[in-house]
Amino acid sequence: MKEIVSVSLENDMDLILAHKRVMKVCELTGFSLIIQTSIATAISEIARCAIEHGEGASLKLGIDGTATRKYLVARIEDSIDFSLKCQEALNYAKRLVGNIEVIKTPKGIQIMMKHLLNFSGTFTPGKIDSYADYFKNEPAISPYDELRRKNLLLQEFADKIRDSEDDYRTLTDSLPLMMFTLNNRGQLTYSNKWIEQFLGIPPKEITAAAWQNIVHPDDYATFNRAVTAALQKATPLKGQYRLKEKGSGNFVWHMITALPLKNEKDAQVKWMGFMVDIDAHRLAEKTLKDNMDLKEVQEKLFENQQELQTKIVELNRSNYELEQFAHLATHDLQEPLRKLFFYADALKTKYHDKFDASGLNMLKNMTNAVSRMKELITDLLNYSQLHQQKLDFNPVDLNVTVQDILKDFEITIQEKRALFDIGPLPLVNGHALRLRQLFSNLISNALKYSKKEVVPHIQISVSQTDEKFVFLVKDNGIGFEPQYKDRIFGLFERLHTRDQFPGTGIGLSICKRIVELHHGHISATAVPGEYSAFEIELPMAAVVN
Repeated sequence: MKEIVSVSLENDMDLILAHKRVMKVCELTGFSLIIQTSIATAISEIARCAIEHGEGASLKLGIDGTATRKYLVARIEDSIDFSLKCQEALNYAKRLVGNIEVIKTPKGIQIMMKHLLNFSGTFTPGKIDSYADYFKNEPAISPYDELRRKNLLLQEFADKIRDSEDDYRTLTDSLPLMMFTLNNRGQLTYSNKWIEQFLGIPPKEITAAAWQNIVHPDDYATFNRAVTAALQKATPLKGQYRLKEKGSGNFVWHMITALPLKNEKDAQVKWMGFMVDIDAHRLAEKTLKDNMDLKEVQEKLFENQQELQTKIVELNRSNYELEQFAHLATHDLQEPLRKLFFYADALKTKYHDKFDASGLNMLKNMTNAVSRMKELITDLLNYSQLHQQKLDFNPVDLNVTVQDILKDFEITIQEKRALFDIGPLPLVNGHALRLRQLFSNLISNALKYSKKEVVPHIQISVSQTDEKFVFLVKDNGIGFEPQYKDRIFGLFERLHTRDQFPGTGIGLSICKRIVELHHGHISATAVPGEYSAFEIELPMAAVVN
């Protein structure tokens, strides 16, 4: 691994520093903000455990891999194995990043995270060196670190420039923070150029009343109380407040510090202070908090997913039991129906002379009822089998299939003198029996729902797109109202009474299920009194050229 930057992991400030360094490295190497946050959060979780349970851990960030495949690598090392106490953090980090490996060595432990870089060939050794140089020359990353550094500089230079206002101003103007002095009445007696540039107000106009327009309304009451107490008690003032930036009109978080200064006689003479921009730090804190909230939400989501999976298993078991019940019920009902049909036929044949017209009519109605019941049970059995079986696909020539179906309906076709226009059909990879059942049901409906005294004209064609084949079965029958185009595929759905058109209302439900088993889609359109058209879409992958 070619190292870019490293961070020692000893306290919470190091955790914040590590989070910022990871975010910056991810930014330099071209990751999106979402991936930056995921990687930084995963590393922060493991780094927190290293701080709590480790002993002198460190984080190293770098790039490793081949010329055409490079990875961003984060490695957390420690002399003791803290991983057993961090299983929850490791699991959470793996959900965010995925590629995390725990390596135990005689010298301690290494936790490695890798994430593939986009455009690996662009990460030349020179570019990686430039990333390392960036962090070597980087200014203080933490506002608190900057505050500590500037405070030391301030104390060092304060004694040296006390008698030289010009030198003092030159020095303070060169420091990238806002500096000021106050008298014992709280009036601003000096400020460097950064204050006027940020606030857009000349120093002489920054009175006690002016601060009300500078400090955020939600922070002003706290700020005013802290300033009053510090002036009255001659104690240091320290606090975090939002100040209004003149250029953008935005409120930016600052750390404000004012220290009381005494003369050689130990008398309080003035106040010296500075204001440091900590907006990025506050944003990092908020990001860490949001990440913790996100972790809780993700844990809750994981629990819900487990609960959902349990319910899916229960639902599948329930569906299986219902399918088994339907299958057994339809089989068990077949035998008594056969007996009813047999005895009704025997009565009609042997005792025909014993019945009057009314009796013969009742016998006919009973036979018709048994026939409808048998048809319904057969359709139910077919429908339940479609939900149980897994289809084996083989090449099916739909030209042959449709011609065989027309032979089955030969008598009906001759009676109605039906005309068919059938274009060349493709060779389909599917289940021969079920595809025959599909087109048989559609052709049967086209013949059944034809208009009286109008010759049925049925068209079967196919068109092709980049991804699928679209079959069209269209008739010139009675049609239906457009609002029923989805309802007709429901189980037992009928738009007409049995006296008008016989049937069980299951046929189109079976068609829909067969198409779904072939990974396709079926839909219908119609105009009442003019036509009905059924469109079947099959993916190209299901078709053999």
